[in-house]
Amino acid sequence: MASTARLDVSATNLKDAIADVRSDSSETTWCVFTYQGKTTIVLKSKGTGGMDAMKAGLDDAEVSYCLLRVESGDQESRRVKFVFLVYVGPSVGGLTKGRVGGHKGDIKQLMGQSHVDFQTDDPEDLTEENIKDRLAKASGANYDLGSNAAGYESKAGDIKAKASSNYKTLEKETNIGPVQYESFERPKETPVDLGGRPMVAAASAAKSNTVMDSAFLQKK
Repeated sequence: MASTARLDVSATNLKDAIADVRSDSSETTWCVFTYQGKTTIVLKSKGTGGMDAMKAGLDDAEVSYCLLRVESGDQESRRVKFVFLVYVGPSVGGLTKGRVGGHKGDIKQLMGQSHVDFQTDDPEDLTEENIKDRLAKASGANYDLGSNAAGYESKAGDIKAKASSNYKTLEKETNIGPVQYESFERPKETPVDLGGRPMVAAASAAKSNTVMDSAFLQKK
């Protein structure tokens, strides 16, 4: 994408920086784009490290479009994730802020897939902890970076015990009682249909009750 109707993103080092961040063989973990003029996007910086390292290069008087690479997970599941961040510095003017809404989508398309994307004008949001929390919520798991460094402790036993306790509690509250069997001898009864007619009859009685409307049956 060399340019859009709204933006000039033709600088070749933009794509190079993105590819660098996404490459498994590169040490680069972040890049920051900003404006040159009103509609030209340029590479401001790139480097290694996490959110803290990237934050050091952000200007409170500029709009910064950032791509951050984060390794998350534990011993069972380590993975690479990407964060797309738009930082609108608290000293950015109103007209420049207004352009962000129209340009953000184009920059996101240029940056590519991300697991988390958010926009902020608060420097307090630019923390490792905030990034970690957002990634955990987006993945539906509470990944703790290096949490199993000292060894992995399974919680399967606790989960099983809690489930068993809950089942026993629900079982006591059920309204289904135990099976009650009859303890007496029932009298001999003749089964009847809904009309009260006996359902068991001799063969001669069954024949007399048969209606022979069919000419074929009457021949028999």
